[in-house]
Amino acid sequence: MRLLTGLTLAALFATSALTQAEARIPQGCFARDYTADHLAKTPRQHIASLRISLGPDPWGNGFISAIVTGRFSDQGRARSEGFSDRSFRQAAFCGETGGKTTCQVECDGGSFTIRSARGDSLEIETSSFTLEVPGAGAEEGCGGLSDLAETGSAKTTYRLTRAPASACPPWE
Repeated sequence: MRLLTGLTLAALFATSALTQAEARIPQGCFARDYTADHLAKTPRQHIASLRISLGPDPWGNGFISAIVTGRFSDQGRARSEGFSDRSFRQAAFCGETGGKTTCQVECDGGSFTIRSARGDSLEIETSSFTLEVPGAGAEEGCGGLSDLAETGSAKTTYRLTRAPASACPPWE
C-alpha cells in the first residue's frame, strides 16, 4: 500500500503543472554544515551537515527530484538511535500541491515543504522525512531508519545556502 500511495503521488506531481513547479523550485545544490558551537547550543539537533540537490529527476521520470544527503551529529536522536556521525541519504520527488512546493519520499516516507527560496537561500520544513543510512539495513528504495525531523510530529526547519554542485554527492 505504501508503494502504491507513493507512486500515485509521484504521478500526480509529475502531471500537475511541471512548468510551474520548475519555476518555483530552485535548482542546484544547497548545503549547511553546523558548527560545534551551534550544535552545543541545540542539544536535540541530530543533523551535523545537510545537502539537498534539486533538479531534474536523474532516473528520467520527468519530475523535479531532491537528493538529500548528510551526516548525523553525536547528540539528540542520532545518539539515541545509534547513528552518531553516520551518513544518510534519501531521494524524493517534488511538485506543487495546494499552493505549496513539497518533496515527497516514495512509500509514504514523509515529505518536506520548501518554505522559502530567495536568492541563494533555501528554507525547508518537515515533521517527517525518512532517511536511509547506508549499510544499516534500510530496505532499498522505501527504507528509512531515521527522520530528518528532530522530534515526533514537531516541525523542524532547516536553512541552507547555495553551494557548488560538487558539494552535493550524486545518488549512487
